Amino acid sequence: MNTITMQDLKTKGSKAIPDELTYLIVNSKIKSAIMPVKEYEMLINALEELEDINDIEQRKNEPLVDHDEVFSS
Repeated sequence: MNTITMQDLKTKGSKAIPDELTYLIVNSKIKSAIMPVKEYEMLINALEELEDINDIEQRKNEPLVDHDEVFSS
């Protein structure tokens, strides 16, 4: 587990943040998690996929609506 402190950030700036998941320690406790943008985006995309799957699962027993009914004006 990678960790950095506020002092690390003050003295080293952005160089204190490695290119992997790192926990920020404040007052001897984990305060935040810092992760590379690519990993964050992958997590967000996976979460969105899971939400879509959940929505589909919840609606699978709803009656279908005819195509003509949806697109007729």
